[in-house]
Amino acid sequence: MYDYSQADLEELGWDRFVTDAWQSIFVGYRRFTTIRTLGRRWSDLLQGGIGCTEELADELVRIEIMMYEGRAALPSRDPMFVLNAMDEVLADMGTDLAAVEWIRPDDRDQLLARLARLRAFVRGLAVG
Repeated sequence: MYDYSQADLEELGWDRFVTDAWQSIFVGYRRFTTIRTLGRRWSDLLQGGIGCTEELADELVRIEIMMYEGRAALPSRDPMFVLNAMDEVLADMGTDLAAVEWIRPDDRDQLLARLARLRAFVRGLAVG
């Protein structure tokens, strides 16, 4: 997934869309994909996974991927290390999301709940 599309989400369904996006990010880290491509994949995951705007997804990606050099290229070939680091990115995005001032409180609560659902789902992918 390189360009989020609501039609893709509707056609594939949430579970499949999220699974494909998550796997795309994982493969990107394992193959040392460019930061720009990884950022786009993270943004797609957020837009489809929690239903946020492109603007918000891009802001979270900017903070947690683009500005955080250590997350541009995870220094490990160990799949569990990469998966745990990816989960940590989502956790930190939740902290950032809670602090975004221009989101209405009700919308923030819904987005945080959807992010928690997303994190639980992708953790299940790692186990299953």
